[in-house]
Amino acid sequence: MRCRCVCSAAVLLVFFGVAVASPVQGTIAGTRDAEGGLHLQVLHTNDMHSRFEQTSTLFGTCSDADAANNECIGGFGRVATVVRSARAGSVPTLYLDAGDTYQGSIWFIVHRWKIVARFLNLLNPDAMSLGNHEFDQGVTGLIPFIENATFPVLAANLNLTNEPELGATKLAKSTVIDINGTQVGIIGYLTPETKLLATTDNVIFDEEVAAITEEAARLKESGVNILIALGHSGFTMDKTIAAEVEDIDLVVGGHTNTFLFNGTQPDTEVPVGLYPTAITQSSGKIVYVVQAYAYTKYIGNFSVTFDSEGDLTHIEGNPILLDSSVEQAEDVVEELENWRAAINNLTITYVGSSSVLLNGDADVCRRQECNMGNLVTDAMIDYISRQYNGSDGWTDAPIAVMNSGSIRTSIPASTDSQISMADVLTVLPFGNQPIIVAMTGEVLISMLEWSVYYMTGDPNEDAKGAFLQVSGIQVTYDLSQPVYSKVVSVKVRCGNCNIPTYSDLNETETYSVITNDYMYSGGDGFSMLSDLDVKRADDTLADVVAEYLTLRSPVYPAIEWRITFSETDTTEPSVESGASYVTYTITTIILPLLFKMCT
Repeated sequence: MRCRCVCSAAVLLVFFGVAVASPVQGTIAGTRDAEGGLHLQVLHTNDMHSRFEQTSTLFGTCSDADAANNECIGGFGRVATVVRSARAGSVPTLYLDAGDTYQGSIWFIVHRWKIVARFLNLLNPDAMSLGNHEFDQGVTGLIPFIENATFPVLAANLNLTNEPELGATKLAKSTVIDINGTQVGIIGYLTPETKLLATTDNVIFDEEVAAITEEAARLKESGVNILIALGHSGFTMDKTIAAEVEDIDLVVGGHTNTFLFNGTQPDTEVPVGLYPTAITQSSGKIVYVVQAYAYTKYIGNFSVTFDSEGDLTHIEGNPILLDSSVEQAEDVVEELENWRAAINNLTITYVGSSSVLLNGDADVCRRQECNMGNLVTDAMIDYISRQYNGSDGWTDAPIAVMNSGSIRTSIPASTDSQISMADVLTVLPFGNQPIIVAMTGEVLISMLEWSVYYMTGDPNEDAKGAFLQVSGIQVTYDLSQPVYSKVVSVKVRCGNCNIPTYSDLNETETYSVITNDYMYSGGDGFSMLSDLDVKRADDTLADVVAEYLTLRSPVYPAIEWRITFSETDTTEPSVESGASYVTYTITTIILPLLFKMCT
């Protein structure tokens, strides 16, 4: 811990030596470099997911014991400290946020858009792009946030013709910031997948590259020569934008919680590439892409220099780990206390315990079987089976499937403490309800195919929330096969039997499958369910899991080979342009090993 804190503090000291003055009304005071160009410090966050308060290392509740031992991380107080320290320096600083501050903690569940607007206003970003979760409460839940934000909120690829009230807000395609006479344009974008992930009502989504290209050309014509794309579409699309939008200089992204780093990784996150990642356009121009993981654990940080023509001549940096070596801004921490009373009852309502880590990490649950997924789907089975009054077998719904995107975080083993209702709601914050859908085996196979349609076995590919966690299914995938041909075998559990056993799925037989109302409505792309017969439950998934914990604690869900893959993935980590394989090996393999040896 001491070594990590010293390293983190050293990073901050280096960073503070080059950081800057606060922007006022779209203008940042500063000086040009000796050649008449511009030197900037850029800080950025993405996917903060309402971690207003510092969290445990698993992004859940920071316990009193962990706080006393300085083992908690993140929180808006630490983000504020870094941003304000930078802005107090002599080099111009931009602080940018790439969306998804909505959703993810008990604070948002209780306070909704109001707490997001209040605490983002305290951070005062120079610009923010929308994230898909900003649409979780529909257009009506987004409009008041935009209207109360004191900073530009951006998305260039939204057509709001059919949503005139949203179109009448301050939501913009781009913003231009004047830095001592040099104009810097920031263009927002948002993944069209938001249509599948949230409630977008009548918003029309245009393709990102075309929309950014058009807005960049408009800004160029008006004399803006430095352009930053700021958005929420995932690392793959970020790199596509960098490759295909000729006028863009930098891409600051989000959505996939991508961790990029140079040198020895500062904590448990393994970098998927270098920070920044260099992308070479067909013209030879190099555009740089960054993300900063998620949940306020890191804040992205780089310095960049442009010459007098607006061409990027130098860039370097690394994300800053926001651990206990970074002080929390007192005013932010104090402000949070004004919002605490409404959540206190949930944080002291204990529902059970676990003898093992309940792993809800997105990078795990969106790629493979995880024990949090097993817990949730088993709880769904248990909930329905306890209501079953029939005499034929033990339940009328022995199969459950759950999109992994609905699982938001982990819960640590709690043999000496309890799991609170706030913990459960942090894992399952959306208020979704379990439902029973009657479907043929053919439809069930189509769901499983959709679960992995995007997967190739590359560990660096974007993970999606459509990946299914299951109970009552044993499925094998072959990710080397074409899309919609990746399911190798499926066995399903019987319900109308004295002893539950598994047998091959029959495509023409009808099965009662428990899922959630989000998936039934087409969420995460499961459109094959929309016209099927359904029975709805009265409780939320969070209530179902809380009741299961109360009845079954201590729980200890295992990995049970419900989901297997027929081929071992042999894909090497991808190395982006600008970094040799030797450099990648040194920074991601050799240096971490040396670090471990000396600590």
